[in-house]
Amino acid sequence: MIFVCANCDGGADLAASVEATGAEVRLTGCMNACASAPVMAVREPGREAYLFGPVSAEAAREAGDFLDLYHAAPKGRIADATGLPVLRHCLIGRIPAA
Repeated sequence: MIFVCANCDGGADLAASVEATGAEVRLTGCMNACASAPVMAVREPGREAYLFGPVSAEAAREAGDFLDLYHAAPKGRIADATGLPVLRHCLIGRIPAA
């Protein structure tokens, strides 16, 4: 699931861009990455979480490809993100799976 900060400037536009890729998006409250707005996070139970920002419309178009890599990777740990030429440079952090 992709979460987009609804409080960020550009958050609604980011959510719409990500939804256009066919990905499921949930708007959420502040993710405390305001200096990198707009931000999105990818998180699923038992898998690593990723936080991206600032995410441009161009980077958002790679969300579907990111999810394909994420679901194919053991526990969501993507070893090679070179297929995401824009989005990979927006990575703020990766949080290990619990």
